[in-house]
Amino acid sequence: MQRQLDDALMLITDLSGCNSDSETLSRLKKVFSILGIPSFLFVTFQLDNEARASDYRFLVGCNPEWIQIYQHRHWYSNDPYLQYGRTHTSPAPGSKIPIASAGQREMIETARRYGLRSTLTLPAHARSTALIGVLLASTDVDAEAGGEELLMRWRSLLRAAALELLDGRISINRRAAAAKYALDEREVSALRLVLAAEPAQEVARTIGLSVATVYAMYSRINEKFGVPRINEAARRAERLGLL
Repeated sequence: MQRQLDDALMLITDLSGCNSDSETLSRLKKVFSILGIPSFLFVTFQLDNEARASDYRFLVGCNPEWIQIYQHRHWYSNDPYLQYGRTHTSPAPGSKIPIASAGQREMIETARRYGLRSTLTLPAHARSTALIGVLLASTDVDAEAGGEELLMRWRSLLRAAALELLDGRISINRRAAAAKYALDEREVSALRLVLAAEPAQEVARTIGLSVATVYAMYSRINEKFGVPRINEAARRAERLGLL
């Protein structure tokens, strides 16, 4: 058993270094197989300033029919486990998460029919980004029969996995954004200063350019991001992890 746990821990610590979703998913499936947990789902999403969620991404290790229904019905937009993950950092079994609507009850009952009878929610947050990750671990054993107890037994390892998965997603997103927007060092420095509410004159002084050149740089950056104002470009660059 100790050898298996060591193998699981090694796989978990490598999750953030994966270069693709397929590589991450392959390692994650091995972790859950070692722990004897049959189903999981890892979801990431962005929150804007009004707490609206967007850009959902999924790593799926559960019944494919269930996830088809889940996505087709857009249940992720009102999933009580994802709602919990928005504002909490501690792992929580499904029985401790409030169900606030008939739609949420329908989602949970449907999930039970596909073998997701006990669930553990493991949120992951990072200060450097508005991206949130939620790892959902599930078993076909009812909570009353010890399903939640089984999942809670591994909560420390699974919590570490959730954080590694979020770090990995941030890294993948950052590399993709860096390739797409191709910001040079001066542009990154300027955007950091804009984000700190520094005026163009201070940006020019700090990075050693004329004010006119800084404004020309702002125009190029705005064009790259497809926005009209440099403040918007700076906020978007921050959300993408480029700063």
